[in-house]
Amino acid sequence: MNFQTLKMSACTLAITSALAGAAFAQATGESPVFAAMVADGKLPPVAERASMEPEVIDFGEVGSYGGSWRFGLSSTGDDGTLRSHVGTNGLVRWHHNLKELTPNVAKGWEVSEDAREFTFFLRKGMKWSDGAPFTTSDIEFSINDVLLNSDYEELSTRFKSGGEPLRLEVIDETTFKIIFDHPNGEFLGQMAREEGANLNFFPRHYCQSYHPTYTDDLSAAMEANGAPDWQTLFLQQCGNPREGQRWLNPDRPVLDPWVIVNPLDGAATVVTLQANPFFWQVDQAGNQLPYINDLQGRIFQDPEAMTLAAIGGQFDFQYRHIDAPGNRPVLADNREAGGYELYEVTAAGGNYNWIQPNLNHKDPVINALFNEKDFRVALSIGIDREEVIDTALLGEGTPWQTGPFEDTDLYHERVATQHLEFDPDRSNELLDGLGLTERNDDGIRLMSDGRPARFLVDIRNTYPHIVDMMLVIKDQWEEELGVSIDLNVVDRSLHKLRSKNADHDMTSDSGNATWMPGQLPSAILPIDSSSRHAPLWTEWYRSGGKSGIEPPEHTKKRYEHWEAIFATADPQERIRLFHAIADIAADEFEAFGVTKNASTYGVVAKGLKNVLPGMKSTSQFPSPANVFMPQAWFYE
Repeated sequence: MNFQTLKMSACTLAITSALAGAAFAQATGESPVFAAMVADGKLPPVAERASMEPEVIDFGEVGSYGGSWRFGLSSTGDDGTLRSHVGTNGLVRWHHNLKELTPNVAKGWEVSEDAREFTFFLRKGMKWSDGAPFTTSDIEFSINDVLLNSDYEELSTRFKSGGEPLRLEVIDETTFKIIFDHPNGEFLGQMAREEGANLNFFPRHYCQSYHPTYTDDLSAAMEANGAPDWQTLFLQQCGNPREGQRWLNPDRPVLDPWVIVNPLDGAATVVTLQANPFFWQVDQAGNQLPYINDLQGRIFQDPEAMTLAAIGGQFDFQYRHIDAPGNRPVLADNREAGGYELYEVTAAGGNYNWIQPNLNHKDPVINALFNEKDFRVALSIGIDREEVIDTALLGEGTPWQTGPFEDTDLYHERVATQHLEFDPDRSNELLDGLGLTERNDDGIRLMSDGRPARFLVDIRNTYPHIVDMMLVIKDQWEEELGVSIDLNVVDRSLHKLRSKNADHDMTSDSGNATWMPGQLPSAILPIDSSSRHAPLWTEWYRSGGKSGIEPPEHTKKRYEHWEAIFATADPQERIRLFHAIADIAADEFEAFGVTKNASTYGVVAKGLKNVLPGMKSTSQFPSPANVFMPQAWFYE
C-alpha cells in the first residue's frame, strides 16, 4: 500500500464519481418484480427510487434480473457471513483493485490540506429502503444522537484524533463536514471499514422513536421488547453495523442492496433477504441493482454438513466456513457433479494461525509465566512449522509470524520472520532457565506452584483448519518441550466473551493483520477485541484509564505512536510511525504465528456472472460485499 497514492486517489475520485453519477440522471431499468409493483401503484417509478445521482457499477456485463443466492451460515450467531454478503455501505469503500478508496453512499468528498476537515457530498434524492428520504438529517442523528451520545456507548478511537472527538457541520440536505481539532490522516481509511458506516447507519425517521431525546416515554416499548433500558431497546430496534442485532428487525430501513425478511434469530433455520426497491446503484445501462432477487442463508451447526451441502451444489457462492485446506480436494473432485467452479480467495497479509497467550491472566502464576518473553520465544521455536504445514495444510504454507507481506511499504522483517526456526534444544534451555526444571510422571514441566504447565487454547468452531494445526503443535510441545495444551473449541460469541474478559489461557485464531489505512494493528498493539493477548490493556486504553489494567511503558509508547499516526497528514511519517510500533512489538514478541495466510478456495455456481477474480479475505472489509459488489452479480 502506497500512502501517497491513496491520498491523491481520494481527491481525484471525489470528482470522477460525481461525473459518473451524472451519466444517469435517472435510472431506466428495473426488476420485473418491481415493475409489476409500479404498475399496481405500490411503488413509484424506478427513476424516483434510485436517486437523482445513482452510482454506476460497471463490472463488464449488463446482467439480467432474477434468481436466489443460496449460501450457508455456521450458526444463528454467524452475523459475519451476512455482513460479508450484504456489506455495511458506509460513505466510502475500497475499490476492487484494493489500492484506493472510492465513494459509496457519498458521491464524493474533499479533504483539507491539513487533513482536519472532510466535506462529504450525498446523492440527491437518495432514499432508505422504505422510501423515506436519506439526507444530512440522518447523518446528524447518527453522529450527534448516537455516536457522540455518551449515555449510549463509549466513542471509539476511530472517531477521534488527538483524543478529541469528531464534530459535525451540516451545510445543506446533501452536504456536510466532519471536523477534527487535530489532523486525522487515517480517517477515510477508517470510514471504509465496517465501523465507518456508523455515520450513516441510523434512519432518523425510524430510530428516533426509540431514543429518549425524541420520545418522552419509552417504558411501554421497553416492556414489550424485554429491554431493561433505552440503550438495549435502541440496539434491538436499530442495530449496529458490526453486531448481530442488525439482522433481527425486518422493519428497520436500510441502505443495503437487500433487506432482511426472515431474521437471524435463535429460532431461524433459514435467513432470507429481498432486493431493496430503493437501492441507489445502477449498471452501465441504467438498470437498477441488485440483479439477484433474494438471498437465502441456510443455518448449519456442523461444518462438515456445510461442506457436504457445498459439494452437493446447494450453494451459489460460498467460501466462509468451507475453505479449510482439508476440504480442497473434495471440493475440487465434485465440481462437475455439484455444478460449480472453485473460487480462489487470497490474503492481504497476516497469519493463518495466530497464537496469543493471555498476558492479563487472572491466575498470578500463569500470568507471571506468560509475561516472560523467553517462555513465548520457547513456544515459538518449539513449533516445527514445516511439519504443521505438511500435516495439517497439505503442504500449502510458508512459515511466518505476522504482518503485511513483503511487497508493501509496511512490511517489517523482524515482526514477520523472527523466532521461526525449529530449535527444541534452545527452547528447552529457555524453559529450564525460567525454573521449569521439574516434571510430573507424564513428562510435563511443573510451574512454580507445582501445577503442570498445561493450558487451554480457545479456538472458534468455524476454524477446523486451526484445530488441525493445533493438534500437531500439541504433540510437538508435549513431546519436545514438556508443555501441554488442551483445545477448547467454542462458538464465536463465547470465544469473544472469554477473551474480552481475559478468562482464557491462550487463543488460536486467524490474524489478518495488514496495517493498511483503516486497519487497526491489533497484532502489534493492544487496540481492539482482536488483541486477545492483552484484553485488559486494551480496555485501559479505550476507557482512558478508567477500567482494565494499566499496561507497561513499552505499550504506552506504542499508544503514543498510534495517536501520532492519527495526528499527521504526512503519509511517509505514518509509515515511519507504524514501523516504530512494529519495532517495539518485535522486541516484546507478545504472540506468535505459524504460516502465512495462504489462498483458500470456495465455490461459485456455474453461470453466476460478474464475479471478479482477486477477492481478498481480511477484516479490513467484508468480502465480497462493499468491494466485489455482489449486487452486480447475475445468473446467465
